[in-house]
Amino acid sequence: MFAKSTFVAFLALASSVSAGGLSLNLRTSYNFGCSSSIKAKATTPQRDSCSSSGSFFTEYQGNPLCVSSSTRTPPPSDLTCPFNWGSHKTAKCCVPETEVSPCDCGEGYTFNSNEKKCVANHGGGCGQDQWYHDRSSSCCDNSWHWSPPTGPCPKGITCPTDWFWHKDHQKCKPHHPRSPEPDCDDWDQKNQCCGGGGSGPSQGVSGGSWKRNFKAREQIALFPQSNLDKMYCPSPLHACTVPTTTGGEWSYECIDFETELESCGGCASTGEGVDCTKIPNVLGVGCESGVCAVYTCEAGFAANGTECVAI
Repeated sequence: MFAKSTFVAFLALASSVSAGGLSLNLRTSYNFGCSSSIKAKATTPQRDSCSSSGSFFTEYQGNPLCVSSSTRTPPPSDLTCPFNWGSHKTAKCCVPETEVSPCDCGEGYTFNSNEKKCVANHGGGCGQDQWYHDRSSSCCDNSWHWSPPTGPCPKGITCPTDWFWHKDHQKCKPHHPRSPEPDCDDWDQKNQCCGGGGSGPSQGVSGGSWKRNFKAREQIALFPQSNLDKMYCPSPLHACTVPTTTGGEWSYECIDFETELESCGGCASTGEGVDCTKIPNVLGVGCESGVCAVYTCEAGFAANGTECVAI
């Protein structure tokens, strides 16, 4: 049976972060789709139009907004969106490609979750030919985009992608406002570089290195490993009990809560996760970011994204 409580619990998390984004000390905020209370506002025609594979609801100004291949277009020149996001055809706001997506706007922008767009950072009394860099609380010159004052990095130090080593400041600096966030495992916030050996990752993740690619950030944010998981499974998998008929020694298997069909979002053996294959009347189903996604149903039923409903 489909464990609705698990899905509701996930949506409760989404509702707490969809308005302002979830950072979990990772600096990049996340778009977590749409809470159950917001999704409940969707009309029947809206639900019907948002039931195809890959479609999902996201929250926009307190209301549900359907995102699909037919509503998503490339962003126009006057709309700045997070990397790998598109623009909604009718709402004219930024929309993600997947329900759980990072909101990385670049170093000179901040994601406005209510307006669903990137807005330029302001502060620091920067001059007309400068832009404000919030991460280092400093002003950056526009000219660095085409003529950066680059110097050789000291031994053991590198700079993130689309950043450079400033020969005078002796720190890594972004080339321009759309330079992405640091993509190194060992970002040093104090010294503003990769491998500086200072205060550690600016994102503040305790224990182990911080992987900047989206898949790793998503797994850290949604399903951090417990001490038991770390003891028995490689990162980012989780140890789930395997029921036995004879009892005796504990048996387990290592599960990816983001994609595992029979333990989606948690260990199904403990009731924390969901066996998506057991959703009533389902034919085609997947596990997307720890939530069952229903694609097709048996005759007489229609998929609404998470279950099969009678028609």
